[in-house]
Amino acid sequence: MTTSLEKPEARPVPEGHVRLTIDGEEIDAPKGELLIRTCERLGIIVPRFCDHPLLDPAGACRQCLVEVEMGGRPMPKPQASCTMTVADGMVVKTQLTSPVADKAQQGVMELLLINHPLDCPVCDKGGECPLQDISYGWGPGKSRVIDEKRHFEKPIELSPLVAIDRERCILCYRCVRFSQEVSEDAQLQLLERGDRTYVGTFDERPYVAPFHGNITDICPVGALTSYTYRFRARPWDIEQAGSVCTLCPSQCNVSFTVRDERVKRVIARDNPDVDDGWLCDRGRYGFEMFAAEERVSGPRLRGGPPGVGVS
Repeated sequence: MTTSLEKPEARPVPEGHVRLTIDGEEIDAPKGELLIRTCERLGIIVPRFCDHPLLDPAGACRQCLVEVEMGGRPMPKPQASCTMTVADGMVVKTQLTSPVADKAQQGVMELLLINHPLDCPVCDKGGECPLQDISYGWGPGKSRVIDEKRHFEKPIELSPLVAIDRERCILCYRCVRFSQEVSEDAQLQLLERGDRTYVGTFDERPYVAPFHGNITDICPVGALTSYTYRFRARPWDIEQAGSVCTLCPSQCNVSFTVRDERVKRVIARDNPDVDDGWLCDRGRYGFEMFAAEERVSGPRLRGGPPGVGVS
């Protein structure tokens, strides 16, 4: 029996877990879990660009900065929550409760927009762009930059199926990491240094790989686009229809982008129980056969005139 003056016993920490506090809420997290994933489980959305659940942490964009305190001592600077793992006794303040974290995120957003063109109305990513959403939610709202932005030739054919607009690239490193970690071809690299850095291949050779179309899905801006979808539709006049790919026995989960009853795009659909979240180029770009003029759409009469079906 306890009295009102006695403190209730603290609940034990589950084995293999640590206990930390995020925005004043105590939570148990598995050892080794990334701080940004723990925030997600709490329903706290920390803005990010370089972070992707299927890629290794990089800490490239610095948009996910949070304030961290360890052992009663605050760290001297905000930390990237996408690279920091949880620790016992850690106290974290996100942009929701920390003016320091909020100011840091706004500063990073302003830096990312220094060279980013304001061409959202003509960008294929417009309307489904994380940069748009995050700049609206965490950006300063007004630019202080008066200098001319950097310019590149645009668009450049990165491959026969993918175009790259280097002026829009924010160097999040996602496409390069995909090339190195997932497709394991290491064809994409960050070239040059400083403000001249850009994504490309050695000697500007075409990027050819059986899964390379996935870089258009994971790009958080409109820097990487598919030639089969460029300027074909806008996010507000399309519909998404979930399905499975029928071009091989794997039956990966896909989502068809439909406009005017015509398939305009095929993208990967998350279903970890079936696939790893990646889609091969055959499944991604094979949809054009649905509307091919030479496709047989009905019964034919052998030896009869082409295109005439049997009634």
